[in-house]
Amino acid sequence: MACPAVIAKIRTSLAFPIFLIGADLRVRTEFLQETRPGYGEKIVHALSGKLTAEFGRGFTKTNLFNMVRFAEVFPDMKIAQSLIALLGWTQFLHIIRLDDPLKRDFYAEMCRIKC
Repeated sequence: MACPAVIAKIRTSLAFPIFLIGADLRVRTEFLQETRPGYGEKIVHALSGKLTAEFGRGFTKTNLFNMVRFAEVFPDMKIAQSLIALLGWTQFLHIIRLDDPLKRDFYAEMCRIKC
């Protein structure tokens, strides 16, 4: 069985770029939505194709929008980093879909306790 510290380090190294991509796309798509409605989604779709061609799987349009949602839900990088070390991406996908911040916090805490 892998050491928890190693698992946390792997999760952080894999999820940290997700946070950065999501935060960057969030700013860009919000700006584009204000200036040219619908254009932000076209940009994300095009970017998805380019990232997939260059880096392989994992950059579908849906995943890119999940990354944006992740950055919206956890805008503070310090909080995101602490949670990234504890939770996997699949757990985050469940958390970011919850609209109620109290429910998100509760679910994140339950995941943290069970990990």
